[in-house]
Amino acid sequence: YKEFTNKAGLRALFAEFLGTFMLVLVATGGINPRIINALSESKTAELFNFSTSFGVGMTVGLMIYLCCDISGGHVNPSITLMFFLDTQISFVRLVAYIVVQMAAAFVAAGLLWGIGNFEGLPDFSPANFGSTGVIQVIVFEIFGSWLMILVTLAAIDERRGHAQSYLQPFAIGMSICIALLFMGPYVITGLNPVVIAWYIVCGATTHHLWVYGLVPFLGTATAVAVYNGILRPYESDKKHSVDLH
Repeated sequence: YKEFTNKAGLRALFAEFLGTFMLVLVATGGINPRIINALSESKTAELFNFSTSFGVGMTVGLMIYLCCDISGGHVNPSITLMFFLDTQISFVRLVAYIVVQMAAAFVAAGLLWGIGNFEGLPDFSPANFGSTGVIQVIVFEIFGSWLMILVTLAAIDERRGHAQSYLQPFAIGMSICIALLFMGPYVITGLNPVVIAWYIVCGATTHHLWVYGLVPFLGTATAVAVYNGILRPYESDKKHSVDLH
């Protein structure tokens, strides 16, 4: 706990709170009942998946860019778990970041719900699977998490010779955008477990939220194992690359 008893530790917690707050505000703001009701009355519904995916992906990239030098720019419990499993942060930081991220998510969701003026809108029933089965949703969540985690690990891996730049947040944001475009027709929420805060605030706590809250962690754990076991660069890989050139 001592790492959070100084100014740097407190700044890191604030950065995670702010980044997650802004992300949840944008993400849930794009799928709230008012937006869905407006889409149902227009002819632009086919653009909904693209606009939401692009907006969330770019927001993630921007929040990483904003917070990375202070807290690492996790803004997602799955990413925090990734850093822990990759032995880059301590267990204390893992717990502290996840607590702060969830708190920020509930504050953002509560603010959006409080100022949204949702009276008179059609009933909103989030997070149900419809014609998509539970197993299918689990598979989509795991493979979406794989794309996000594998790209993130590759982007920040110093063994690949990547200097820190704006391209890393951009690459991570684009991986999330592509994952959401792929998942959108089948899964109504994203790859960040904190998004369930919005559905809890809405009172929709019986729509299989455990899948969206827990399965991304499973995807993260398996993706970290795959990256470190197969995809991370070894000295022999560098030698082989030099020989090829």
